[in-house]
Amino acid sequence: MRTPRLVVLALAAVLALTGCATGSPETGGGADPGAGGDGGADLVIYVGRNEDHVRPLVERFEDETGLTVDARYGSTGELATTILQEGGSSPADLFFTQDPAYMGAISEAGLLGPLPADILELVPEGITGADDDWVGVTARRRVLAYDPARTPEAQLPQSVFDLTTPEWAGRIGLAPTHSSFVSFVAALVAMHGEDETLAWLEAIADNEPQIFDGNEEQLRAIAAGDLDVGLVNHYYVHRLLAEDPAFPVRNHSFDPGDAGDVLMPTTIGMLASADHTETALDFVRFLLSEPSQRHFLEEVGEYPLRDGVGTPEGERPLDAELIGDMKLAEVAVNLDIATDLIARSGLI
Repeated sequence: MRTPRLVVLALAAVLALTGCATGSPETGGGADPGAGGDGGADLVIYVGRNEDHVRPLVERFEDETGLTVDARYGSTGELATTILQEGGSSPADLFFTQDPAYMGAISEAGLLGPLPADILELVPEGITGADDDWVGVTARRRVLAYDPARTPEAQLPQSVFDLTTPEWAGRIGLAPTHSSFVSFVAALVAMHGEDETLAWLEAIADNEPQIFDGNEEQLRAIAAGDLDVGLVNHYYVHRLLAEDPAFPVRNHSFDPGDAGDVLMPTTIGMLASADHTETALDFVRFLLSEPSQRHFLEEVGEYPLRDGVGTPEGERPLDAELIGDMKLAEVAVNLDIATDLIARSGLI
């Protein structure tokens, strides 16, 4: 029997607050998103992304336009919960998330407005909301992180489903309360259905994985020799290598089309109650402009979604056919299901 919806929503809030409390790199600082008005700002954005990744672009937009932006940073789940509580009274014009599942919860609640065709056409088909009310900004792939000096790549599995075998007992790291893992589970549901997803989660739980609060913690445990492999997003390795070229951890990609290789877009949507609609749309266009997309590629290591900007070094290029197979619009409405299955599996 599925966990009652109210319990699932409570769990989603707990996951959000857990992510916020851990100090994960995905959790920006900033003020309480629900506190106060906009202070006369020309645009209010709830940003569920690392402040260091986004703040330079907010400042550039202000410099180029002469407008003021009230950017409120927090975890994606925390901010989604805030918007659901605020409803049509939210001061936010835009919601910028690190993954599609929490954006889908806002869309399902009817709190997003439609985006114009000129914005939707800037990204590959399949990386927009089913109702054209959100759009991808960048993308991250799910990968298996490892240290080649300790675990030869030839020994690594080609499918995420292979991690349930006895060979990997006690050797896998994951962060089941992190929103990126929740979105990954939402993708599993979209691609394989609820029963197969729950079976995988339970088999992983039976394999006694090492549990972490976030992705970077897994990479540091691998580098220290305390963990063999970790399920993470691809760009964490790129960021740590930029800080220390001797960092020993690398990314292993599962086979193309495997659920372990799923693409996780960051997303942005405009609230239907937005007070500054034209400025909000201009900011979305700004994020999808070539200079902004290059910022995410070069400074963060993420995939630009605007065609022709480039691909993160050493990573597989985007494949339009596989993007369609990943059913990202369906992933975006699977938040309740994903949190329910994670709870039922015993991973938390």
